Amino acid sequence: MSAIDIAGGIIMIIVSILIMVFILLQESKRGGGIEALSMGTSYYSQNEGRTRDAKLHRWTKILAYVFFIVTIAVSAASVYLV
Repeated sequence: MSAIDIAGGIIMIIVSILIMVFILLQESKRGGGIEALSMGTSYYSQNEGRTRDAKLHRWTKILAYVFFIVTIAVSAASVYLV
């Protein structure tokens, strides 16, 4: 294992954990799950949730792209730099 493999693996672990956290924080379309733990929503919190969910959705997509690019880069580096 080279330093690139180790660094790439660490980055992939961190990004995958962040993806899981961001997915769990998003509001469910069906209801239930994490959303069931909240006591209730008001008009103002519903409006905040939409913008928060939009940001979480955007960051989830960005992190997925980063994960994909890092995976390809580490794979290519391990093949061509050995």
